[in-house]
Amino acid sequence: MDKGFLSPELQNVLKDLGTHADRLEHVDPTLFEQVARWRRACGDAEGAATWQTWSLVSPEREELKRNLSQLWLNLDEIELAAQALEGASGRQPCSWEQLTLLLKQAKCSEATILQQKLLRNPPDLSIQTLLSLVGAWKRAEQPQQALNLLQPMLVRIQKPNEVPSFPVCNTVAQLLDELKRFDEAEQWWLRSHRSQPHHTLPLMRLARQALRKKQFPIVVHYSTEVLNREPDHRFAPDLQHKGLAGMGASKSLAMIQGETPPRPKPDPHFQPPEPELWHQCRQLALVGFSEATLVEQWFQALAEETSATNSSTPQLPLKLWLVASPDPLWLQQEVETLWSTHDQTIDIEQWPFWDPQRHGMAQLILEFVAESPGWQHRPS
Repeated sequence: MDKGFLSPELQNVLKDLGTHADRLEHVDPTLFEQVARWRRACGDAEGAATWQTWSLVSPEREELKRNLSQLWLNLDEIELAAQALEGASGRQPCSWEQLTLLLKQAKCSEATILQQKLLRNPPDLSIQTLLSLVGAWKRAEQPQQALNLLQPMLVRIQKPNEVPSFPVCNTVAQLLDELKRFDEAEQWWLRSHRSQPHHTLPLMRLARQALRKKQFPIVVHYSTEVLNREPDHRFAPDLQHKGLAGMGASKSLAMIQGETPPRPKPDPHFQPPEPELWHQCRQLALVGFSEATLVEQWFQALAEETSATNSSTPQLPLKLWLVASPDPLWLQQEVETLWSTHDQTIDIEQWPFWDPQRHGMAQLILEFVAESPGWQHRPS
C-alpha cells in the first residue's frame, strides 16, 4: 500500500492507538471506526470488519499491536512498526509481523531464527501474508528460507483436497527453479497451468524445462500453445524454433521461416487401407505421421458417408488427434487445408506423445510404420 492513502489525521489515529495499546480502556472507540472506514476505502473488507468490531468490543492487546504493526509495515514505516510491536518490557513478541519487520530491516540471520521458532507451533497465517513473507525472503536472495516457510504452511492453511491457487503454484515453482530443483518445479508449473490454462507463464516455463531435458516435441507443443494465445510473444518463437530443429522437423521449420516446404515424394512403401476401415469412423487418432495422406482418405470417406446418411441421425462429433508427429506444424497445416473445403465442424488436436487416457477413446487408431503398408492398426 502506498503511504499516500493515509492522511496525517489517520497517521495520528494509528499513533494514538499504539500509545494507548496497554490501556485500552482509555481508547476512544471512534478511533477504531476511523481506521475501519480507511480500510474499507482501500478495498480491505476483512480488515475493515475487524476494526469495526473493535469499536464495539475492545481487542486483545497483542492482537491490536500486531495489526497496527502490519499497517505500518504496509506503509514502509519500519520504526513505527517496531514500536507498535514492542511490549511493556521493550521486547518484541514472536509473530509473523515480527518476522516481516526483521526482513524489512534486512536482518536475515535473526529472521531465520525467528522463522524456525514460529514453524514449531505456527500462529494463524493467511495466504496473502504467507506470499508476502515469501516475497520478502526472495528479495533478500534467500529462496531456501522462502521454501522452508512456504511448504509446511501450505499444508496447514489449505483445506483437504483443495487445489493450490495460481499465485501459490507459481511461487512454489519459481522457488524450486531458483534452487535448481527442476523436476519438482515442473510438477508445480503443471499445477499452475491446470489452474489457469490460458496463462502463458506456466507454458513458457514448461517449454524451458522440456528444452533442458531435450524433449523437443514437448518444447514445440508448449511454445506453440503460447503463440496460439499470444501471437506476438517475445520469447516463444525462439523456443519453438529450437524444438523443431531438435526434432529435425524440416517442413515445419520452413513454414515458420516463411519458406515453402518441398512437396513430399510418394512413399513407395505406402499402401492405402481398404475403404471398409473408415466405415462409420468419426473419431480418428494418427500416431507418428508427418504427412496427411491417410487424413485425406478419411475425409473423403466422411464426405461420402455424410451424403448417404440421414442428417437427423445422431452422430458422434468429429475429432482428429495428431499424435507424436515428426513434423507437427506442417501436418497441422496440411490437415486444415484439406478440411477447409468441408462444411462440417471438426476438432483437431495436436499432442506430442501418446496418452491412453487422452487418445484411447478414439474409434480408430493408426500408427506409422516404416515398412509396407506404412501404417498399422493399434487396438483402442
